[in-house]
Amino acid sequence: MTHSDFPAQPSKESAGTSANKTAQGNLLGLLTAAFYSLFTLLPNSNSLMVAWPWVFIWQVGLLCPVLWLLGLLWQKRLRWLGAGFDWVVGLLLVGLIISAGLAPFPMQARWYSWAVFCFLAALYALSTWLSVPERRSRLLVAQGYLSLAFIVVSLALWVNTTLLPELAHLQAWQAYGVRLPFDFAIVELRNWAPVGHQNYVAGYLVLALPLLLGLGIVQAGWRRSLWLVGFGLGLLDLYTTSSRGGWLGLLAIAIVTFGALLWRKRLSRRWLGAIGLASVVLLALLALTNNRLRLLFAGVLSGQAGGELAYRLIMVATGWSMGWSRPFTGVGPGGVPLLFQLHRPGWAGQQAEWAYQLHSTPVHLWAELGLWAVVVGVGTIALLIWCTIKWLRAIAVPTGTAAQTPSILIGCLFSSLLGYGIVSLTDYQLDNICISGTLVVFLAVLTAEFRDRPDSGLRAADDRQLIELTAATSNPLTPLRLHPVPFLPLMGVGILMAAIIWLIPVHRAWLLSSQGFAALSRNDVATFVDRLKQSHQLASWEPYYAYELGWNLGNLGLQASNPPQQQALIQDGIAWLKLGNQSAPNQEFGTTNLAWLLLNREPKAASQAFARSTQLIPAKRGVFYGLGLSLLAQKEAELAIDAITLEAVRDPILLTSPIWRLPGLQSLYEPVVRRVESTLTTLLEASPSPALAAQLHQIRGGLRWWQGNIVGARTDLTTYGTALSRVVLDLAKKQTIAPSFLADSSTGSATSRSGALAIAAWLDPAKRQTLLQQAWIVATHTDPPPKIIAELTATMARSSTFDQWLKQNAPSQTYRRERAGFGVLSRHIDGSIPVDFLTVVDNVAIAQFCKDLIPSFDYAPELDTALQPRRDALVQKVLK
Repeated sequence: MTHSDFPAQPSKESAGTSANKTAQGNLLGLLTAAFYSLFTLLPNSNSLMVAWPWVFIWQVGLLCPVLWLLGLLWQKRLRWLGAGFDWVVGLLLVGLIISAGLAPFPMQARWYSWAVFCFLAALYALSTWLSVPERRSRLLVAQGYLSLAFIVVSLALWVNTTLLPELAHLQAWQAYGVRLPFDFAIVELRNWAPVGHQNYVAGYLVLALPLLLGLGIVQAGWRRSLWLVGFGLGLLDLYTTSSRGGWLGLLAIAIVTFGALLWRKRLSRRWLGAIGLASVVLLALLALTNNRLRLLFAGVLSGQAGGELAYRLIMVATGWSMGWSRPFTGVGPGGVPLLFQLHRPGWAGQQAEWAYQLHSTPVHLWAELGLWAVVVGVGTIALLIWCTIKWLRAIAVPTGTAAQTPSILIGCLFSSLLGYGIVSLTDYQLDNICISGTLVVFLAVLTAEFRDRPDSGLRAADDRQLIELTAATSNPLTPLRLHPVPFLPLMGVGILMAAIIWLIPVHRAWLLSSQGFAALSRNDVATFVDRLKQSHQLASWEPYYAYELGWNLGNLGLQASNPPQQQALIQDGIAWLKLGNQSAPNQEFGTTNLAWLLLNREPKAASQAFARSTQLIPAKRGVFYGLGLSLLAQKEAELAIDAITLEAVRDPILLTSPIWRLPGLQSLYEPVVRRVESTLTTLLEASPSPALAAQLHQIRGGLRWWQGNIVGARTDLTTYGTALSRVVLDLAKKQTIAPSFLADSSTGSATSRSGALAIAAWLDPAKRQTLLQQAWIVATHTDPPPKIIAELTATMARSSTFDQWLKQNAPSQTYRRERAGFGVLSRHIDGSIPVDFLTVVDNVAIAQFCKDLIPSFDYAPELDTALQPRRDALVQKVLK
């Protein structure tokens, strides 16, 4: 098949003009490819996308395919996608416009919709460019080389920044007598590079691996070796991500590929059997040598996989609630982080307190677009399946066409999309340029290929069809119909200019805030405040600038020693947090930090803010405690006891804190403890499920032990307690400890091992310091701090019993909880990472070594459900 975009015998002038236009189009295509490659290989690219100046760079990159598309429109060369995909794109565009127009947060919706429009522009421009069949194979080869570079960069970065430092730590800890394996269950040890998260890396690899294998089959010589080595390295790279979704996607590809080979009968049954067996063995070895995947399989087989699956379950429930609240339009693009906590179920506990995406593509799109997402998603899948069937039929009949893309490569693209479809069920990754860009490349090749098939409805001459100003055909696969005036190009330019004008203040605000945070790092507070004030004025719909101003000024105020300066800073912080809450009324961060700043100034207003926080995240540590303190400041002692009781039932380790020795809280401690036990007993009398009953007995038994009620504690813990809790009760009665328990210092979970090591340190004074160092390493996976180890050793030495050490003499540790991921979740990483204003005081021995004695469950849906009526009743009293 030949291809020509120009008349057969052009004049010199027209030929030169056409060549110039083509060169311009090629330049824009090359720029698009350059930006795509940059954000595929750039380390931590998904996070840098929300930092200045990278946000500006990728936005400029998005302009390139739009300009490319407009150039094609102006030159009358744009092609339809064909095969019905244009109808799907049209529905998506209409859905985006309606959803963004009616979104609760329209500015965020415009920001995200703009990115979608740019990727669609890239799809149409690239599909048109691929009308020349020879270009498709070259593009896939280029994509293969980019994937190879991705794999090499990924492994190199992970080895140098994660693997080698961790192996060095493990080697150093052997000097303390601790031998720990490399643990993929620790999220920081999984391969994040270069995209920024292990699931993103796995998603990209599932797209890339079939193509690499296909290129290895199609090409010969040294190239074949290169592609097959790249495929092997890609499997290793996928292993280092420890991504369950990635392995499921790869497994789906393997199953379908084996079925296709069996159906086509291209290989003998002996070879098919060998390939199938080898694939199963390889996947099993890779999966079962990964301790994280082994734990998942063991949990599923034992029926205890709830903790592993809880996060996704919460996301599904939240996304369903979001979409159902506005089924016809969804909450709008970009609305998920701003409305997540409003729709998050109360039974989620301390899991998934905040998110910017719902970790499932169907769920996320349903939440943001409602029924439009369902129609577009189902339509796209149906068209891909239909086109796949037609393609399989077409390749079964030779056409004599020489310029077609090798069937193996097209089959690999289908495999990639299938595998990624499985991955997309467990994660949302379309906000990654490298992944969305790869999908655009694959879809552009497939749509161009479908257009060229004999049964596609196009004749070979259609390759020369351009957009004619007077086109008068109704075939949806022919070029666009335009009026004599170039309406579409001019309209596109107008939309582009409007978008740029709207984007200018957004980027200006980002630039100014970056300058402000740089000034803050130099302790130049005045410049910081000035720059972020301007940022807020330019983009007041962004809560981030107001939140950063409010938190930083409040934090500086709490640290100030000069009373007038302290007062002024805190008042400014309060004012800015209130402004941030106006932009994002459903985010707990703003209401909780506002409440702590108001606590000593306006306790009633603080109670109102704390109450709102408890409605958003009921089990958030510290909010019911803060509510209790604010009520106590208003002389509402009974309500204060109720609030702190709800905090302590959900986070009972609070009652072991030395903070209760403070004069202002001493009188409150005994009433709270009595009410906590009364609440636990009432819940047990309500005939809870076995799982909830076990949790309630563990909490009540631990608190009874803490209060010295050993008999009552044995009633709860003999059946429901852990090995550690039963041994501690034996120590309290000066009974002999079974050697089998001390053997847990080298086996079992990290919690049981650290507790066993602490008890071993008590029983063996000669090795006490070494054993406490080992307990610290096992419990925290960090180097033991000499000062704390010295305090633990000294306090244990002056204690007459293990109980006395734990309850009275163990050292305390004061800190404030960091808002981990605040920048990433806010989609801005230029600024400070806030820490809560609440100062936490922990009993080090309990908090680090003996958490099982009085357990706090981060995920306990039945407990949260049982407590919710009590929470609601208290909040109603406060708000009244």
